[in-house]
Amino acid sequence: MVKNLKLTTKLALVNTFATVILVSFVLGLTYLYFYKLAMRPVLEDFSNPGRFVTVVSTPFGKQYIVLRWDVYVADLEERVVVNDPYGIGLVEETGLKKIGNRYFYMMSVQNVIVGKEITAVIRFLENIRKLFILAILLLAIGVAVFTYFLTRKNVKELKEFIAQIELLGGTDVTKRVEMATTTYELKELVQKFNELMERIERSYKAQEAFVSAVSHELRTPVATLVGYVNMLKRWGMNNENVLRESVQAIEESSKEIKEIIENMLLIARVETLTEENIELKSFCYELLQQKFRNRNHESTDVEIRGEGVMKTNREGLGIILTILLDNAFNHGAPPYLIEIKNNEIAVVNHGEKIPEEVIPKIFERFFKGEKSTGTGLGLYIANEIAKKLGLKIQVDSTEERTIFKIVKD
Repeated sequence: MVKNLKLTTKLALVNTFATVILVSFVLGLTYLYFYKLAMRPVLEDFSNPGRFVTVVSTPFGKQYIVLRWDVYVADLEERVVVNDPYGIGLVEETGLKKIGNRYFYMMSVQNVIVGKEITAVIRFLENIRKLFILAILLLAIGVAVFTYFLTRKNVKELKEFIAQIELLGGTDVTKRVEMATTTYELKELVQKFNELMERIERSYKAQEAFVSAVSHELRTPVATLVGYVNMLKRWGMNNENVLRESVQAIEESSKEIKEIIENMLLIARVETLTEENIELKSFCYELLQQKFRNRNHESTDVEIRGEGVMKTNREGLGIILTILLDNAFNHGAPPYLIEIKNNEIAVVNHGEKIPEEVIPKIFERFFKGEKSTGTGLGLYIANEIAKKLGLKIQVDSTEERTIFKIVKD
């Protein structure tokens, strides 16, 4: 049944219940304090029953000397009432007793019952208890009403927020939630939602551009494959020159397609990479041996200077450095140099200067220089991986040398 209640009703009930429990606990302690305070004179009065009555044994039997007229005295053994200022007759029980509309406190001392009326004290405590109960009820009603209307206002704004989300329809990523609210949490929710939509929009547009660019980039090698396959079908079986040319073209196109696909997979894999402290000098030596040992020795002869450590992902850093070295070998000129510091690796080559107007474009997807024969994805991938690892790639190019620097802030 509670599950079917509206949010405003649930919040009002929960808030009211919690308030009533807390206030009841506090008022209960307060009532206990008043009870002890009110009963203290009574208990102190009965702490010495000898002040009320003295029992004397004589040859004629027991004699009772009542020292206070307002004290009830009865002998249980003789079953006689010695002093009864309240007209209540023989009472045999002890403790707090209600007789009629009056309250009495009774105590037994050696079969002698002594007692006193404390109706005023009990009435005082009852009035306090009733007052506390009334206060709890009024407070509960007040809290319930206040909470209901307050949450109703906030829930109304939340419903407006949900209604605007529903209007988006899940297809238009350009729309944003626009609503005026005085609630800080809802303002933050709207802000975070709009920021999320902006990221989704950027990602969606980037995906569209990426798919379009990949499709365009794959169109040429795929068309080459199809063209040479058709050529083989017509003349390749009988013409050795056509066969050789076709096989070579198909091989090159296949490699190009494979490179594009592998580069895409590299970017996707970086999402799950973890960090570690990397000793950069030994890392660079190992990478050169693994990635470039099969190339011409002179064209890949690299001097490594300096030492340092960087906390990042080993595989991701290896991909970035491999791309930068490959770029230097293919488009730069020796001597090649790797300069190392803490949180920094610089790849230096002495090839032609990169024009300043081109530097901002070299990290764009499928950008190719005038003499480039690659896919135009290498530096783009390196930059994307660097951003995901919290690294930056800085470029400085002059007439004498070009530096690609990997930096961790």
